[in-house]
Amino acid sequence: MRQNLLRAESSLLRYPIREVVEIGKRFERLAHFKMVWENIGDPVASGEAIPDWMKALLREQIADTASYGYTDSRGDTAARQYVLEHFSSEKVCTVDDILFFNGLGEAINKILNNLPKEARVLVPSPTYPSHATAEAMHAGCHYISYPLDPENNWEPDVEEIESHVRYNEQIVAILVINPNNPTGSVYHRETLEKIVAIAKKYHCFLIFDEIYHHMTFPGVQTTLLYEIIGDVPGISMKGISKDVPWPGSRCGWIEIYNAEKDQGFSDYIHVILLAKMLEVCSTALPQKILPAIYGHKQYPEMLKARIQKYQQRADEAELFFRKIPQVRLNKPQGVFYLVVELLDLPYATLESKNKDVRLELERLEQQKMAADFQFAYELMGSEGICVVPLTGFGSDLTGFRMTLLQEDDALFTDTLQRIGRAIRAYY
Repeated sequence: MRQNLLRAESSLLRYPIREVVEIGKRFERLAHFKMVWENIGDPVASGEAIPDWMKALLREQIADTASYGYTDSRGDTAARQYVLEHFSSEKVCTVDDILFFNGLGEAINKILNNLPKEARVLVPSPTYPSHATAEAMHAGCHYISYPLDPENNWEPDVEEIESHVRYNEQIVAILVINPNNPTGSVYHRETLEKIVAIAKKYHCFLIFDEIYHHMTFPGVQTTLLYEIIGDVPGISMKGISKDVPWPGSRCGWIEIYNAEKDQGFSDYIHVILLAKMLEVCSTALPQKILPAIYGHKQYPEMLKARIQKYQQRADEAELFFRKIPQVRLNKPQGVFYLVVELLDLPYATLESKNKDVRLELERLEQQKMAADFQFAYELMGSEGICVVPLTGFGSDLTGFRMTLLQEDDALFTDTLQRIGRAIRAYY
């Protein structure tokens, strides 16, 4: 090429949830086995059946000619009205303050890439990689983060948040993921209210990723941003890939709060809307069917059954991992993930499935990597289980995230036992 085609910050582009798959598939070919994929939150890939009533709604919607046309650039009007009435509040939001995207990945990139390069968003650690990577790519340098405390059930460190915001005037927004991916924690209302107060005090806006807002275990209360935001500008992110088993729909939206309360924030939101207009609109079909899915009489029972299953998986995993002395674990309060911390993790090896896998591992491990990445590679090469290293979520702590999605009870129990065997052997 006549010029370098790579941006300077391209080295910051990482998505370990998918990156580990390439290595896992290489091991599958070398040793002729089937990997257990615990890396990604796809209930369909884990064997969850789509209920017949959902399929019937989809068939009916496909027969509607309107499903084949464009929507308003903001999104289907009926879908936005449903979101406003059921998931948001007219006190801080209007139907025109709701904007649909092709999944929240697109929304994240639009929100961050339309900020000035010098403006920074403070992100949690650990965090969902799409947020951290998008912020790093936007800024052209490493993201700025505040810690979640594993000794306090992964609650945000509010003092650290305020310290970052007070002493770094480039920070214009605070990101909160609640309920949290990867940890499965659900934050106390008091914690969230303190974060809102910090944003108000230092004239920042808030970004709350609330896509798991329905996915909390019985007895756990979720506090949503619209309930506590007051007159602070903010954005809530939601979508239908978690509480509806349809991740392939790629249907997410943002709810914009108090846009009129700050002219700078209002102008910024207008730029996001213009950027969306350049794409005309997001895919119409999942938007058209959204009110029918959430409003169906069988939806609440489906959601309840799914949550009960994930809670049972969490209970079983907690009982299992607490017997391993090198592990620290906070039982999740929702979502369908589990974070297992591996304390004082060494660099070690496990017995590989065959010589070819061992040689590939040795090649990989010549590169400098975090200790939990080496553990994850060794786990794949030994037990045939793919997890995501905790440092891949922007954390200084070592461990891994696995899912609670597996439909097969026996396979889930076997997966836990194989991971436990690998941890003991590795130490």
